[in-house]
Amino acid sequence: MVDQSARRVALLAIHPKHADAILDGRKSVELRRIGISPTTTHIIVYATAPVRAIVGWFEVAGIEHATPDQIWETHNGSSGLSRSEFQAYFDGADSAVAIRIGPHWRLDAPVELSRLPSVKRPPQSFRYLNEDEVNWLFGDADSRYRQGLLSLN
Repeated sequence: MVDQSARRVALLAIHPKHADAILDGRKSVELRRIGISPTTTHIIVYATAPVRAIVGWFEVAGIEHATPDQIWETHNGSSGLSRSEFQAYFDGADSAVAIRIGPHWRLDAPVELSRLPSVKRPPQSFRYLNEDEVNWLFGDADSRYRQGLLSLN
């Protein structure tokens, strides 16, 4: 069993173009208006419509909380957003969060949320996964690879 106290895993809803950029290695930081726990070690990537499925995951290399201007200065080229897109996303926000993307894995085939124990609808922004859900995803990677669900980069 996975020790939940050692890590926190979040399911994040991400637009498909940004999910692809993360899993292709073209994007090294995911930006958020709402913070996640500093103990979060893995992000499960749920691609929003039209994909509507889990497409992969990544290890969290770090989480930074700052003002939007500070986050732009630090991560402008690695966010996958133009300056105008960035400003529109953070319009009215006093704080911003940058989740640095570590090693990442793409699933060979997207996985519908209904296959994941007790997750029946996509998160608005993110949701932490419980021990059973984490064990289903990470507990038997060799089996997932054999089933064609996991592609190791």
